Amino acid sequence: MRPPAPRFPASWKQPPERIAPEPAEVLLFATHLDVTPRRLDELRATFSPGEEQRFQSFATDALRSRWGTGRGILREVLGRALGCAPREVRFRYGAHGKPGLAGSPLRFNISHSGALAVIALAQVEVGVDVELPRPRRSDAIARRFYTPGEIERLFAQSDPERRADAFFRLWTCKEAFLKATGEGLSRSTRSYEIAFSPPRLLWATGIPDASRRYSVHPVDVGDPYRAAVVVEASGVTPRTYRWS
Repeated sequence: MRPPAPRFPASWKQPPERIAPEPAEVLLFATHLDVTPRRLDELRATFSPGEEQRFQSFATDALRSRWGTGRGILREVLGRALGCAPREVRFRYGAHGKPGLAGSPLRFNISHSGALAVIALAQVEVGVDVELPRPRRSDAIARRFYTPGEIERLFAQSDPERRADAFFRLWTCKEAFLKATGEGLSRSTRSYEIAFSPPRLLWATGIPDASRRYSVHPVDVGDPYRAAVVVEASGVTPRTYRWS
């Protein structure tokens, strides 16, 4: 079944010509990943040889197209932010593979699921996650991957459908934190805890000031998708834009 097209909320506007995050804000750019062949070709023209090789490695046309669209639009967003052509954007990679920008203090992150991608841009470390909820044994997954406190709060919701929705909303927050720290799968999802009312990081093993150091922001990207961004700063304002 083809993933549903994103339906962006009215609050997601077209981006300004100049995109530059202020110290206390994170810019979010959402985009459709299903594009015309002509648009995909335009985006591929900005790829490095390594990106074109990665593009060719996907097993199906749909996977190739969505990955290529996301990568090309990431280059467009970063190029506008840096004031250069998309093909001139140069990436670097951290110890756990988190991408960054060579020669720039700007920080970014990208996530995609189904037909939607979301890109986050900030002056501090940032992680974003988007999920297209699908039927799965979310109760069993929660018991395995969530902390005791998260499990207790989740199962306080007795309605199965609402509990499943809460599972995905929390999952995006937890994934966004892993991407903000750059640790990815090297950190257990049970080594930090997130509360949802209000959204906040309660603690994280090995980061004594984690609750003050990171802020958690669920993001409305339109049903049925769920998304969140985590920023290594407090008092942050997310600003949301559509990219086409």
